[in-house]
Amino acid sequence: MGATIYDIARLTGYNPGTVSRALNNDPRVKEKTREKIREVGNLLGYVPNLAAKSLITGRTQIIAVVSGTWSGGPMTALMLGLNKVLIQRGYLLMSLIYNNVDQFRMCLSRLKCGFCDGAILLSPPQEFASAPEFDQLEKSGYPVVCFDQWIPGKTLPMVSNDAEKSIALLSEKLLESGMDAAFLNFQPNTVAQWRRKSAEKVLRKNHIPYTCELDKLPELFRKHRVCNFGVYSDSTSGLDLIGEKLPRKRDFRCLGGIFDSWNKIVPSYFSQVFLCVQDIDGESETAVKILFDMMNGVKPSPEPVFYPPKEILIP
Repeated sequence: MGATIYDIARLTGYNPGTVSRALNNDPRVKEKTREKIREVGNLLGYVPNLAAKSLITGRTQIIAVVSGTWSGGPMTALMLGLNKVLIQRGYLLMSLIYNNVDQFRMCLSRLKCGFCDGAILLSPPQEFASAPEFDQLEKSGYPVVCFDQWIPGKTLPMVSNDAEKSIALLSEKLLESGMDAAFLNFQPNTVAQWRRKSAEKVLRKNHIPYTCELDKLPELFRKHRVCNFGVYSDSTSGLDLIGEKLPRKRDFRCLGGIFDSWNKIVPSYFSQVFLCVQDIDGESETAVKILFDMMNGVKPSPEPVFYPPKEILIP
């Protein structure tokens, strides 16, 4: 039979209630006392009975992250950021993975079964917006937060990167470097399209010719004498295709304004690159705070939370 809180209480001299609170990181227990109790618990090999604790508290101390099977660097960074914040609160992260709409619906339908206290939807696809489970979650008040991307028209609380501020900072660097034409390489999702619209606004204001279509690049180069060509992109995906259409001449430079290039590897045809790095820690802390407020009965604000970028990095 394993050690119990009563064994720890007997050896430390504290009553079982204090031991229980200390092992649950209750702030009412002094840190020195918590350290002593945890130390004795470790020596005795104490392992908490999570099933019994869950029955008493009504909490599992598990948060589910529902995400697609996209396994690139951005996904890893986002998951690590969320896990870092949850661990500090004594919670574990459980990953629910889907690769089609049926699996997505299955994940949403399972959330309220009691195996987790709340969930974070990591970049839910817009094409799944009609899933009835979305409406069921909204009506039930189950603690759910959308992270990074979101579903337009849904009332679920949402935390993401501030695309307008990010584009403004990237554009400032590109304009200072002499950008005189541009290509916009953005994906069809909520965050990327906000970035594209913000970039178009900046380019029009500064009378910079641009295109969003690869096939129109030759026409752009014929109409304008381009020496410092800027490429905005929400990832490194598709950049090789752009490189194939660039002119080969001495006075031509290509400047990159790239989002979330986690591995910092970009094509060699760029003369200079500016990487816009998200504040993953800040976004994660806010998303988890909103989630825990909901778990404690606090109604979330209908206003989305947008975080400015952490930095513009020059690799």
